[in-house]
Amino acid sequence: MHLTVTDFNMTTVSQSESQPERRERANLSWLLRFVRNSPRPLVGSIVSGIVGGVAVIMEPFLIGSIVDHLNDGADSSVILVDVLLLIVFGVVTVIAFYAQRYYSGELSYNVNYDVRQVLFDRMLEQDQAFFNQYSTGDLISRLHSDVDMVWRLVVLSGLRLVSSLTGLIIIFILLASVSIPLTAAAFLVLLVTTSFQVWAGLSLAPKFEQVQQQGGVMAGFVQDAITGIQTIKAFGTEAETSAAFAQSNADYRRRWLYFKRRNEPVGMLPNAISQLTTGIVVLFGGLMAINGQITLGNFAQFLIYLGLISQLLLNLGVIYQRLQQTRGALQRLTPMLQSPGIQSPRASRSVESLTPEIRFENVTLVLDNEVLLDDITLTIPAGKTVAIVGATGSGKSLLVGLIGRIHDPTVGRVTIGGVDVRDLMLEDLRSMIAYVPQTTFLFSQTLQENLRMGTADADDDAVAYAMHVSRLSNDLAQLTDGLDTLVGEKGVMLSGGQKQRLAIARAVIRNPSILIMDDALSSVDTRTAADILADLREVVRSRTSIVIAHRVATVRDADFIVVMHDGKIVQQGTHEELVTVEGHYRRTVLHELQDVAHVAAHA
Repeated sequence: MHLTVTDFNMTTVSQSESQPERRERANLSWLLRFVRNSPRPLVGSIVSGIVGGVAVIMEPFLIGSIVDHLNDGADSSVILVDVLLLIVFGVVTVIAFYAQRYYSGELSYNVNYDVRQVLFDRMLEQDQAFFNQYSTGDLISRLHSDVDMVWRLVVLSGLRLVSSLTGLIIIFILLASVSIPLTAAAFLVLLVTTSFQVWAGLSLAPKFEQVQQQGGVMAGFVQDAITGIQTIKAFGTEAETSAAFAQSNADYRRRWLYFKRRNEPVGMLPNAISQLTTGIVVLFGGLMAINGQITLGNFAQFLIYLGLISQLLLNLGVIYQRLQQTRGALQRLTPMLQSPGIQSPRASRSVESLTPEIRFENVTLVLDNEVLLDDITLTIPAGKTVAIVGATGSGKSLLVGLIGRIHDPTVGRVTIGGVDVRDLMLEDLRSMIAYVPQTTFLFSQTLQENLRMGTADADDDAVAYAMHVSRLSNDLAQLTDGLDTLVGEKGVMLSGGQKQRLAIARAVIRNPSILIMDDALSSVDTRTAADILADLREVVRSRTSIVIAHRVATVRDADFIVVMHDGKIVQQGTHEELVTVEGHYRRTVLHELQDVAHVAAHA
């Protein structure tokens, strides 16, 4: 069966309907849901902001009243009342703004916690295609820098938005009660200049997103450099790596400067607005005061209120700038919220009664418009051990990855006990499988914690047995703290062979129905590998096992062997059957024998 990529326009669907696709967007309405989840600090911030805004606005009003009373020669008791009220409003202002800072801080940290937790949980749900698309450093940048931008918007809005809006509304009401024409003139100037600020801010939002994207690129570069530092040093490429980073760093600086040169003038607009409005008020308000149309106290109020307007507009301008920056950050967070391509079905089948017989039925897999597995049909009976061999890139790991739904087949299906794996809950399906990869990832925890990963309730006897089977127990004496030894970042304190044996022990502890070993003994010496395989035969006797390997010694005792080449199965049979016929397997055996003879001749 030979198909082209164009034949795969539709992927074979599961018998059960999958979960509905999630097209959630990280935008302002999405963010407001998190804000509403903290009603107490939200209400506290709003109320204290309103009280603080009113209290601040009343102070210039009282100052104007005091000026008029002094000008009119009012009784000292009247002036004393004005002064006492001024002090009271000053105290209220301090208390209200303290409460506003407290509640806005609580609100912003609650939102930050919830947003980061949701994004991290959604990231864990994503399939392999997602992680192939986005680098580790970029994802870290999104979870840190972009979420931090959300936090900055919330805390800034909580501190300034309500009080600033309240203050501006009351100021215009008070000014209009004094002189409608003068207030209208000031309002017209504010309307024109603020409209320009909004237009400029919207045009700058994509520029800031480019800055954030470059920040993600730099984070990925740093992550790669740290992870591959031994390779960099081994090949002496420090200078080249530094030069490449300098280029990325220069690009980041260029984008930042491009954004800042256009953003800063927009940020200065509130001051320009204030200066222009002040000139209008001084000119026309002064003439009106001289002509007796307004009092000297009213004129003083206008001037003080203009200073407040400048500050309040500056607050709103900063919030608006941060809002535009946050829009870009939210757009970068949106991909993390989308439904993974591989997810559990709505209606699932139970795995309790399933026999671990695995069938690949006319399976074809297409990734990035390339046919990687072509019309695979294979049955692995329950309780049997099958070995899969083939050259690098022949599709061995991709094939076994279909069992645990790392990928789903483009055509055909994979079944366990006659049930399509897409009809099983992902958690249930993967609980049946223990996968031992060639490259073992270890967490920066103790040896014991890495052993018990996913099986924290395993008893000591099960751990001891697993360590015996994997021969990891032979190395305990070399480790300073035994099972409590910290393995270091990615297991740097252990050798390659120790890591692989730890992974084997971890799989044995899980006691799975299906055991998959993907070239899991490549870093283990031949004698130790033989001992491990001998004990593993007892372990796998009651379960289905798949062994991927390059060494014939590892696979020769399997119940049958599958040979793959270019994404296809080209041979099947036992070791004894395959070595007697011309083909890939026989050539591999002969090649190994020649290598052994060559080594022996030069020993």
